[in-house]
Amino acid sequence: MPEPTFSVREFARTAHGSHRADLDLGAYRDAPLDQDILEFVDLLARLERGALGYLRSVLVTPTHKDARVTAFLVTWAFEKYWVADALELIVSAHPGYAPTPARGVSRLRRAWLTAGERLEPIRESVVANLIGDDVIAVHTLAGALDEWLTQAAYERLAERSAHTRFTSTLTGLLEVKRRHGEFFTADARERLTASPRAGRLARRRLGRTAWPLGAQTESPVLVSRLLGGLVPTSELAAIDARLDALPGLAGLDLATTAARRARKATGR
Repeated sequence: MPEPTFSVREFARTAHGSHRADLDLGAYRDAPLDQDILEFVDLLARLERGALGYLRSVLVTPTHKDARVTAFLVTWAFEKYWVADALELIVSAHPGYAPTPARGVSRLRRAWLTAGERLEPIRESVVANLIGDDVIAVHTLAGALDEWLTQAAYERLAERSAHTRFTSTLTGLLEVKRRHGEFFTADARERLTASPRAGRLARRRLGRTAWPLGAQTESPVLVSRLLGGLVPTSELAAIDARLDALPGLAGLDLATTAARRARKATGR
């Protein structure tokens, strides 16, 4: 592995906690956000929290033995918690907000997913520890793709809204999230370069993952509105091109495939 260019020590030292003091929630009383934008904010808040559940499966694998990655993930989880908190507070500042009913995950499907979430860390612990250190590349690559997708959504929301306070908040949250993307992308690239086997493993495993992380428990209608709606198909293709540029990952098309699956699940 080449010498890392991202300083995890500096990242931990400058971790950003609560955003509450900068939100100015009173600004939404006189100038509330549109219903459409609020629904995306609500969804992104759940996705940010949902991605934290990913740690349950990650930290029972060889990834937890890599001190540098583990140190990053602890700080990442801390910052991500407060990003979700900021989005949730913006939604709660709109007492009249009521999400548009959408066909969501069925009760049976949700029960199945809940059972799977409890069993997944056990299964992953066995499988990943048999695989070895190459699984770390899969985990950091998953973090990179999740950040590329959610950051694109934040950027498109900022463009869509004329609300000054809201766009200022999104800009601040993006600064926090960009460091997450920098680490995940650099670490994944280094590991994929060092091990062709890691690339083959990533191809097999990431194609079975719902994107963004946490999307498996969300309504396909909402996910479809996010991927291919808020984030246009052209940008999803650009994200796939970023994946193509990483060693061994050409032609995966994970972002556009996720959008296509969500659209298909809606019956369209």
